[in-house]
Amino acid sequence: MKEAECRNGSEAEAKAEPPKFRARSQALLKIGADEVTEARRSRWFESEQEPNIQETAAEAGTEHQLKSEYRYDMADAVAEHEANGSIKVLVTGAAGYLAIHCVQQLLNEGYRVRGTVRDTNNTAKVKPLIDLKGSDRLELITADLMDKQIWSTAVEGCEYVLHIASPCQTVADDSIIQTAIDGTLNVLRAVAKCDTVKKVVLTSSSGAVNQGHKKPHKLFNEDDWTKLEDGRVYVHKYHVSKTMAEQAAWNFVRNETGVKFKMTVLNPALIVGPLLQNSKGASAAIISRFLDSTMPAIPSFKCGIVDVDDVALAHIRAMRNSDTDDQRILITACTMSFRQIAQVLRKEFAPQDYSVPRLRVPFFMIRLYSLLDEEAREVVRLGKYVEYFDNSKAKQLLGMTFKDPRISLIEMAYDMIERGIIPKRSKYRGPSKSQNM
Repeated sequence: MKEAECRNGSEAEAKAEPPKFRARSQALLKIGADEVTEARRSRWFESEQEPNIQETAAEAGTEHQLKSEYRYDMADAVAEHEANGSIKVLVTGAAGYLAIHCVQQLLNEGYRVRGTVRDTNNTAKVKPLIDLKGSDRLELITADLMDKQIWSTAVEGCEYVLHIASPCQTVADDSIIQTAIDGTLNVLRAVAKCDTVKKVVLTSSSGAVNQGHKKPHKLFNEDDWTKLEDGRVYVHKYHVSKTMAEQAAWNFVRNETGVKFKMTVLNPALIVGPLLQNSKGASAAIISRFLDSTMPAIPSFKCGIVDVDDVALAHIRAMRNSDTDDQRILITACTMSFRQIAQVLRKEFAPQDYSVPRLRVPFFMIRLYSLLDEEAREVVRLGKYVEYFDNSKAKQLLGMTFKDPRISLIEMAYDMIERGIIPKRSKYRGPSKSQNM
């Protein structure tokens, strides 16, 4: 099937006018759920012109045996917000890209939060957390993943744990594998000895699902695992670390004597959306290359993609929904090619003097370029994987209706420009409250 063809939907839909987007005001304008149509949220897309939504699990012939659909109405929300003030949640790696969004949503819902950071004296990392609304209910402590002793103190008095902290490097060495495994087990061992913790939500990755397969162009679901045993198929060390850490966690929960807490594992795809802090993590590094002239051409890659607020919401819903106990759940909105990402960013930022690559080059030329760019070399090794994921479990167990990631990409780009991560160009006009694109 040609890339320009719709995987699902009519030819008319493929040629339809693009949806209107709303940029963030002052880089942090919230997009309400009602501002993205249900059709746009619940359908997948793959078209190179205007992406349509990938088929649902039922249409793909994939089914899950699910215990129930997620139920949560406004009355539940009001009642829970009133009760949440007595509930403390531990968020590990609280200064990270995803984690700070989790902290923000927890505070917004009235929870008390204890967040771990590597150094509470690091103002650059700590200030964005302190500046969050409701931070009077936020406690920050210093904790290192490899420090076995600190985690008993960290989990004390907490009812839930969101274990998000994990080493993440585009150019990675073997050390991140053991750090991810040992760090996860250090947290779980402390939780097992703590009488107050009811549940752990562990952040894994879609890279623990679809990597290392000899036939990578399939629709992956939660029953799939990244294959590490075949050394002939390359698996990035970050994906090795996430796979082995998740496997170690499941082994601990299922086989360790005396484990009373429940666990849910979430496997998000590439996370995009505003940062809430000024550091440039892995996701920001990828998207910034489309705008800062460090990507000379568009690689022929496709990846799963999802909005950061959706991933944070999934963590909170998994935390309080017992139907997710002992489940791993893929969190992804759709599959987008790098060409589609470039099209979205070019339409918005080319008039503002940003040079977004147009040329899509053969894979062998990207390989040649990667010889000069170590970070690009690691990304190129993932090029044969086309990430198609079944997200029906997230929809049914967590009630997820995913935000259009094209909106998230534009918000993310504006946010990075406003924060100085990407330089402002001479024609830069900035985000607008009511800007249509």
